Amino acid sequence: DYPLLYASARQGYVCKLLGDVPGKEGVVPLLDTILDHIPPPNSDVVLQEPFALSVNTIQSDSHLGRIVTGKVERGQVAVGDKIKVLSREGLSVGPEGKVTKLFFMEGLKRVDVERAFAGEIVSLAGCEGGVGHTVCSPERQDPVATLPISPPVISMTFGPNDSPLQGQEGTKLTSSLIKDRLRKEVENNVTLSLRPSADSESIDVQGRGELQIGILVETLRREGFEMVVSPPRVLAVTGEDGVSREPFEEVVVDVDPDLQGVVIESMSNRKGTLLEFKDIGNRSRLIFHAPSRGLMGFRHEITNATRGNATVNSIFSHYDTVNLSSFSGLKKAKLVSMESGKTTGYALTAVEERGVLFVGVGEDVYEGMVIGENSKAGDLDVNPCKAKRLTNMRTTGAEEKVALSPPKRMTVEEVIAYMNDDEVLEITPKSVRLRKRILDSNARARYAKSSKLQSK
Repeated sequence: DYPLLYASARQGYVCKLLGDVPGKEGVVPLLDTILDHIPPPNSDVVLQEPFALSVNTIQSDSHLGRIVTGKVERGQVAVGDKIKVLSREGLSVGPEGKVTKLFFMEGLKRVDVERAFAGEIVSLAGCEGGVGHTVCSPERQDPVATLPISPPVISMTFGPNDSPLQGQEGTKLTSSLIKDRLRKEVENNVTLSLRPSADSESIDVQGRGELQIGILVETLRREGFEMVVSPPRVLAVTGEDGVSREPFEEVVVDVDPDLQGVVIESMSNRKGTLLEFKDIGNRSRLIFHAPSRGLMGFRHEITNATRGNATVNSIFSHYDTVNLSSFSGLKKAKLVSMESGKTTGYALTAVEERGVLFVGVGEDVYEGMVIGENSKAGDLDVNPCKAKRLTNMRTTGAEEKVALSPPKRMTVEEVIAYMNDDEVLEITPKSVRLRKRILDSNARARYAKSSKLQSK
């Protein structure tokens, strides 16, 4: 049902028959086959249909306004033609407009044209379309079919930085700047969506996972933003029967055969179910169904466990019920600073015995900031700023050299998956700090006590 060609990309030739002399015609047989079997995008039938363009990207121009770019799927369009915008569902978006500018890119050069035909990728000005919308002629009623977008699986709240160290490293601090930048991001990134938050100063960002939102956070901090990000919340749906169901994802892991046990063990701890196992050459492919709640931090864990050998891909699969108590063991206890100031080697030597440190000597910390991971259950308040008392008395241990292990540094994506529900992530252009939502240790203890009483 399809033509068969024999080719060598390295040597640059294509043959229609296996016995043909290679290299005689170069790649001409491939080009001839494309012309013979693939219908042209601008046939007479297609050109007669009403104009339709599927928007892939948008940009702004100080003189032309919004410019949409995409492929002309049907018909043709010229400067001055009336146009309208349809959503994926076929609903009209905004009022009708008129094409004020039409051009395409030739390398880095912009070439203005008066008319564009089906099959061409062009940019036009004169409408308020967004990514995934269809720009078409007024008489057209149906939008161009596009690939469905997977629903968001997690939500995180973005707000202005309110820590004791606010305003020292960033240049964009206010909630209005943060919200405007996020709205601009959502215009081009259709997989992200914004929702109003309970706090008027904050806004909820919904995305496909901690990796996607982590990339967004990293982009914002490099642009000079300071902000606070809440822990990720899984977006559950409630069915007609009143039962809450959470998103599940299909996870595909490619790994060497001798490391497949590590992947299966990690996924079983996250309540994943192995669907399929097969060998692909000298690699093994494992396909799982796992709840999105359990996949937080999975990529980083597998990357470290397999020394970068594993390749992980995931896509939304379905909604199902989840036992929340099964994931309580994934969260870690923390070492929390009970003082503000600069850390000292003398204090960190004692604190290091309690677990793994996230900070080094001479770093700024404040009360409520997470400075390490506790090796035992439960959070522990410690003093990393305690200085050594200076006296005139010489002792045997007075001149001992302080030898600390290098602090554990985590990326934004790792910290997002590592956060507990009572913590927030402080983002600045130079620092990524994890802290408790309630900084005062006494107030935090009172809140935890009242929460236990209410749960009873």
